[in-house]
Amino acid sequence: MRKSVVFMTLLAILAFAGCGSVSLFEKGNAARETDKVKARGYYEEACEKENHFEACHNAALLWQNGDGISEENKKARELFKKACDGKFDESCFILADMWASGKGGVYKDTDSAFNLYKETCERGHGKACRGVGQIYAKGGGSIKKDINKAKEYFELACEKGDMNTCVDLGQTWSKKFEEEEGYGKVVTFWGKACLEGGMLDICEKLADMIVATKEKEEKVPLSKGYYEKACDGGSKEACYKLARAMVENVESSDGEAQTYYKKACDADHAESCYYIGVYLSEAYGETLELDKLKEMHSFYDKSCKKGFDASCSSAASLQTTITEQEEAIRREEEAKRLAEEEARKEAERLEAEAAERERLEREKAELEEKLAEEEARKAEEEARKEAESEEREEQERMKREREEAEREAAAAAEEDEDEEEEEPAPKKKVSKKKAPEPEEDEDELDEDDEEDEEPAPKKKSKSKSKSKSRKKSAEEELDDLFDD
Repeated sequence: MRKSVVFMTLLAILAFAGCGSVSLFEKGNAARETDKVKARGYYEEACEKENHFEACHNAALLWQNGDGISEENKKARELFKKACDGKFDESCFILADMWASGKGGVYKDTDSAFNLYKETCERGHGKACRGVGQIYAKGGGSIKKDINKAKEYFELACEKGDMNTCVDLGQTWSKKFEEEEGYGKVVTFWGKACLEGGMLDICEKLADMIVATKEKEEKVPLSKGYYEKACDGGSKEACYKLARAMVENVESSDGEAQTYYKKACDADHAESCYYIGVYLSEAYGETLELDKLKEMHSFYDKSCKKGFDASCSSAASLQTTITEQEEAIRREEEAKRLAEEEARKEAERLEAEAAERERLEREKAELEEKLAEEEARKAEEEARKEAESEEREEQERMKREREEAEREAAAAAEEDEDEEEEEPAPKKKVSKKKAPEPEEDEDELDEDDEEDEEPAPKKKSKSKSKSKSRKKSAEEELDDLFDD
């Protein structure tokens, strides 16, 4: 816990130290937009304590109050002077301007202004060089008028980055633009203002002069870079002018020109939109393809709506063609839709018929299967019945054979009983054995009768038992006889 508290304390100290690392100058910058008095205080403190000369300069700007003599302007001059003494050139230039014009709470002092301008120019400050040139151009104080010196310092000012001076020098030489020297000077000064200073109006102005004065084959090569700079910077007129220069002066350049027409049209340049429409009309010819018609119409229509009347008739004509095409397409699509609907219905009908046939065939197959199963069942039943019948007949046959055997056994037993009762002599017995043949016929008749009558099982059992016992007695008697 103690370690945690120590750690948090260290973090707090570091955070406080981090906040304290913001400089007074940075605090002044942060407060400048919302509280100028507070910002001025931070700047002054940085100026006094840290000799931060830009802070001195910024504080002076916040103290300035018009051009009259006042405590505020006095304070401002003091801060500008401190910054200038520290070689902060912008402050030196402002002080020189005050002496040159007699504004900012000071009297006009051309000599002091000249000296300060010159000193600051020598350190590379372009606007200070311009100040020196202006004093030479008019003269004043102890400085005599010297046009050559003025030109020298004006050119130095342009070289050191004062773009307004570059523009002014170019304007001066533009009167001799058609001359070789004049053209070279204008291109030098305006070219610098355009390409380095980003002054797009000067870019376009220089390109316009080139197109207006140079030979046909030179117009586009010499002007293109300046038009492109202005076009890329947002000048729709420059984009349009470059496209027109290409179409009018370079063969087979229509395709490339469309790039610049398109940029201008996207920025709502009406005439550029029209020329895109013209280009597409020539490229597509008498096309009836709807997407191409709509593409052409979009540019003519935009051009018309943005105020270029020449495109309105083309837009209206194309709209009529487009409407007719769309109606024809709508009719074709409707006819196609109806045909597809009919085809769908026909397909559904055929599908339903096929399904119905399939259903009928399935039901037929099921019925035939049931009939076949029924016939098989009947055949099986008949076979079963036939087998049962045959089994019954076999049982009846076996029963008859058994009964016949029993009757024969019973008959034989009766014969033995008869022989036992009579006890005949041996010889007579032999002849008596042959005598019973007629009785067998009677027994056969009796057996036939017995088959019809089917005596009860119990009677038959008794008869059989009796005959067995009698048979045994006869055998014993016969044994006794043979024993004798």
